[in-house]
Amino acid sequence: MAQFQFPDKNYTKNEVRILNYITANPADFVQLSIGEIAKKLGNSESTISRFARHTGYSDFKELRNAVLRHLEEQRSPADKLSQSRMLQQTSSLTDIMRYQQYCIEKTLAFLDQEQVSATISAIFDAKTIYIYAKGASLAIAQLLKFRLSRFAFQVILLPSGGSELFEVMNFISKDDLVFIIGFQKTPQEAKVLLKHQNIVPYKTVLISSRLYSKSKSTATYHLYTYRGEPNEYHSLAVPTALIDAIILMVAQRLGDQATQHLEDLHALKEQYKEDIPR
Repeated sequence: MAQFQFPDKNYTKNEVRILNYITANPADFVQLSIGEIAKKLGNSESTISRFARHTGYSDFKELRNAVLRHLEEQRSPADKLSQSRMLQQTSSLTDIMRYQQYCIEKTLAFLDQEQVSATISAIFDAKTIYIYAKGASLAIAQLLKFRLSRFAFQVILLPSGGSELFEVMNFISKDDLVFIIGFQKTPQEAKVLLKHQNIVPYKTVLISSRLYSKSKSTATYHLYTYRGEPNEYHSLAVPTALIDAIILMVAQRLGDQATQHLEDLHALKEQYKEDIPR
């Protein structure tokens, strides 16, 4: 596994000690609080905070998240699945379901409710809603598209890779909203979509498993989902729950209009049930 890299700078003796610990024990580092790190290394919390800023991060939390992303990118899906199977909390169906509940609770602890509310408003303000995802995240993108389309929102699923993306990007306007689903490593195509909003000022919603400070996230809105630690198998239970919550909040705002859309859909299916059996 490649080591986490720090910038080449002049470090104090205490900073070298912190740097060496993180390099040698990245998995332990991301599990500990700043107080626990300080006690383990015999430093003060302020020393560790200064070290984080010296290495280019705004604070300890941002440094820890950077190490967490590094660990995630270095592990294969097989490694994560193997590690999760050995965990005590996933030894039975009940344990697995309770662990998913724990992931939801941890998500709620970090998820910014104001960002969620702003996302709901952006959905209603958008002329067209675009969704980008690739790999397993496509399942979440398709669910979001399916649910929003039922409420008569104009939703387009973007190509997941290659130059085909530009064929659709060319039509995204300042009045549109782009959802980007990328939990740990942000795909290059997603980076292009985030970069392009500086030219065409559309709004973006990033659904990820990374914690961003408002000054560091390039997306307009950021929705956090906790899906497990870096060495664990990452399920889609929490992102699915988040999408369901968004859809229900949209339905609440639509009121009777949401019910009418579904009733119209049911009537349409009934009208042609002889041609296409349900």
